Amino acid sequence: MTWLSLMTTLRSGLQMNWRETRGVQPEIEKLLSGFKGVKLTGNGDIPTKPFLDACRRMVPFYDLLGETAFAPVKSDINGNILKLTKKYSTDPDRYSTLQDIVKQEMAEKTTKAKDSATDALLWLRRALEFHQHFLAGIAEGETDLVKVAKAAYEGSLKKYHGWMVQGIFSLAMKAVPYYDDFVRTFASGNKDAMIRNAKIYSDTLGILIKTLQDFYTTYNLDSKKKV
Repeated sequence: MTWLSLMTTLRSGLQMNWRETRGVQPEIEKLLSGFKGVKLTGNGDIPTKPFLDACRRMVPFYDLLGETAFAPVKSDINGNILKLTKKYSTDPDRYSTLQDIVKQEMAEKTTKAKDSATDALLWLRRALEFHQHFLAGIAEGETDLVKVAKAAYEGSLKKYHGWMVQGIFSLAMKAVPYYDDFVRTFASGNKDAMIRNAKIYSDTLGILIKTLQDFYTTYNLDSKKKV
């Protein structure tokens, strides 16, 4: 699935009613609690398996924003999770942390190779930044989800996207649900609990994101290349 091939589907999907596309009604705990179980090692590294498991559990969150509209985001995230999982599965002991995976590619000088785990983790981190910014907006009490989504995109992924992908995201922002619908689905109608939990998970994600940002900065791995 490519960004370009999804443009037509995205345009038509924006016309679908939110209540018709939301499907199963997952709650915030089901989607995000996995990140609470990702504990940094004594060296400050991120354990691979718990992290990837948490990312998998988080992906359906984008169905709450718009199943069709955010299909490109889900596809990209799932693809990067798969690349990292394949690398990890070749030697779970050797690649017990995300940093171990990247350091191995650094040693082999393959960090910039096509489909490298280093690149996959870079883009997965950026997707999590969008997620974290979105949750932070909710935690601050903002009820205009279009505004929240736009701010999250501008604070995370936008600077790495060319005009075509930016256009796709611009359309996707228009597909986010009304606040009341989102609260019903995301938190069983409990607004206060949703805001409280959004703060918890935003902070939890922030720690993991900052850990990866610092690691990539230290080893000069953070590419400015746009897609």
